[in-house]
Amino acid sequence: MTIKTDRLSESIRIIATEEILAHSRDYENNHGIISVLEVVISSDKSYADVMIHGQWDDKELTQFVAPIAGNIHTRISRELGLRRTPRIRFRVAKNINGKADILSIINQLDLQYGLSK
Repeated sequence: MTIKTDRLSESIRIIATEEILAHSRDYENNHGIISVLEVVISSDKSYADVMIHGQWDDKELTQFVAPIAGNIHTRISRELGLRRTPRIRFRVAKNINGKADILSIINQLDLQYGLSK
């Protein structure tokens, strides 16, 4: 990946995180804390796969966040001023070995302090 692609990926990750947080506040869900682990952009920049992981239930996680893909696409286009904005696709992250540690810490804090109630 190039520096431009890395910067675009990080910008998309930040925007997606903000939109997912707002969406999860507005609608009741059984996924717990939703994390955006990484963004993988295709070589032709036609789409961006947003890798997400839920604290509890990943079964219908992509269906829960799918309605905000258009909002994320619009914000990216408006805020970054790209000629061609990649389409957003949500994928459930499979390999979260190194990143599961932080999720387990968040889960422990949630159980200890009742943050998601």
